[in-house]
Amino acid sequence: MGRRKLFEELGGTAGVAATVEDLYRRLLADPDVAPYFHGVDVDRVRRHMTDFLVAVVDGPDTYAGQQIDVAHAQLAITDEVFDSTASHLLDALEDRPVRMELLDSVLDRIAPFRASVVTSANDEGGQPAAEGRGLPG
Repeated sequence: MGRRKLFEELGGTAGVAATVEDLYRRLLADPDVAPYFHGVDVDRVRRHMTDFLVAVVDGPDTYAGQQIDVAHAQLAITDEVFDSTASHLLDALEDRPVRMELLDSVLDRIAPFRASVVTSANDEGGQPAAEGRGLPG
C-alpha cells in the first residue's frame, strides 16, 4: 500500500481525528484503561494522539508531544492494556468507511511502539503507577 495512500484512505487528518474521537470514547468506557486518564486533560492527549497517528500513517508530521517512551515511562502500562488500546483502535476503524485491509496496515504501524509504551510486565488490576499522567503526551 502506498505511503500516502494509507493516510488518504483513512480520510486524511479529519478521518484520523474522527477515529481518535471514537477511540477515546471507547478507552474512557473501558474499566481497565480508563484509570490511566484520571486527572488528565483528555482533550490535550486526544490532540497529541491525533497528531501522532497522522504521522504514523504517513500524513503530515505535526506531532509535537513528548517522545513516546518518555510520555509512558511512569504509567506502568501492561501488555494487556496496550492490547486493549490497539483493539479499541481497530474497533473504531471498523466503524469507519474503510477497507478491512486497512486494519492490518494500521496495526502493523502501531505494533512496533509496544516496546516504548509497555512499562510493566504484570497486570496488577489495571491500575496505572501514577494517576494523572495520560497517554501519549
